[in-house]
Amino acid sequence: MGVSAYTDYFKDIDRSLDRYIQELCDFLRIPAVSAYSGSEKAMARSAEWFLGRVRDLGFTGYILPTEGWPIVVARHKYSVSAPNLLIYGHYDVQPEAPLEEWLSSPFEPTFRDGAVFARGANDDKGQLYTYVKALETYRRVTGSIPLNITFLVEGEEEIGSKSLLRFIRENKDLLHSDIFFVSDSSMLSKDIPAITCGFRGIASFEVDLQTMAHDLHSGLFGGVAMNAAEVLSKLLAKMKDSDGKITVPGFYDDVRPLGECERTLMAQIPYDEAAVAEDLGMPSLVGERGYTAIVRKSARPTLDINGMWGGFTGEGSKTVIPAKAFAKISARLVPDQRPEAIFKCFEDFFAANLPFGARADIRYQFGAAPVVTDTDDPNIRLAAEAIKEGFGVSPVFIRSGGTIHIISEIKDSLKIPSMLILGWGRPENRSHSPNERFYVEDFKRATRSLCVLFDKIAKTFGGRSL
Repeated sequence: MGVSAYTDYFKDIDRSLDRYIQELCDFLRIPAVSAYSGSEKAMARSAEWFLGRVRDLGFTGYILPTEGWPIVVARHKYSVSAPNLLIYGHYDVQPEAPLEEWLSSPFEPTFRDGAVFARGANDDKGQLYTYVKALETYRRVTGSIPLNITFLVEGEEEIGSKSLLRFIRENKDLLHSDIFFVSDSSMLSKDIPAITCGFRGIASFEVDLQTMAHDLHSGLFGGVAMNAAEVLSKLLAKMKDSDGKITVPGFYDDVRPLGECERTLMAQIPYDEAAVAEDLGMPSLVGERGYTAIVRKSARPTLDINGMWGGFTGEGSKTVIPAKAFAKISARLVPDQRPEAIFKCFEDFFAANLPFGARADIRYQFGAAPVVTDTDDPNIRLAAEAIKEGFGVSPVFIRSGGTIHIISEIKDSLKIPSMLILGWGRPENRSHSPNERFYVEDFKRATRSLCVLFDKIAKTFGGRSL
């Protein structure tokens, strides 16, 4: 395919970009927060809105009710000999809290410094919508879409994907594909695109600890009562040593060491630790001693206290000794760690370290297995070529430190041979945080890259191309 053909795609995207972004803003205005029990109308509107946009491209589809939030399934059938693509994304978003830290309304998209600010702009509505608009441009320029494509878009990614996991297990034939696409991750930096070749897994659990029947007066019982907050904080502190190593017995038993090739690739990734620390408001990056920041944040297992509380936390003073204390904890996992086995390690750790008289209820919340892909996959190489055309620079190959629950299920259940994990957001886009954003330039470059990639796939598989 010649340069002039790429130019046709790029000119069409340039002409259409303002409309594409305004459509995205309509999507972002829908407050589809899956964590809120009262989100029925917003979740339904978001699913219907997305289905409407792909129907505009000639897709047929439906909205599948579930015990949780609806799933969107939309299909485009070209021919039996064309490649089958499965494109995954999610229309649900994180809660907007803390609202007071937003510089503009989280559900009224606002433009500043070349970016659109809104909840879901980066995670995942903005990244997902690049596929819809790339297909629109692709069809307009070529006259058709010579690919078989299924969109699978859920409303529970931010709360564990329970309904979609069940749907996948029950509909393997429907979802059979040659290539799986997802864009719900990040580039390396604003100037360096990336292809993600692995995600860490996760094990999430909660701890409820109790030491007495009820809270006590600290003047009357201070010095003789067992303080639940103090006990829990000591236990949590004991889970890591001063070098950042996790001390829970068995935690590292199944960790697969990085291969020589991957260590070499990671060592070549440009990463300015000082600049990243400054952007995060930290004097320096921290973590497990003996590993680079790139390895620590993407290819080593981690343990984090996501929240802890106990006793009196309201305004003013109340001098009590708390009888109960609570914590939310998560561990990010690497190949070959398994969530259930890791949770058992923490159960055993608490059982072995609780002081006499204290009781702990440890509850498993959710988990996902880690995933790695083969960088020698020819479709990953096609994606790298397409991204170079769209961004003007070659992508690097990285692992993501995050977790997308559904990817491990896609890999294990559907056995799709190629997985293309293409992150279009910048690391500073603040997914899950106030002032989430997505840069218009990145939307444009991502849409360009996808147009080229769709054409390359069609041409490689023997379909029509421009």
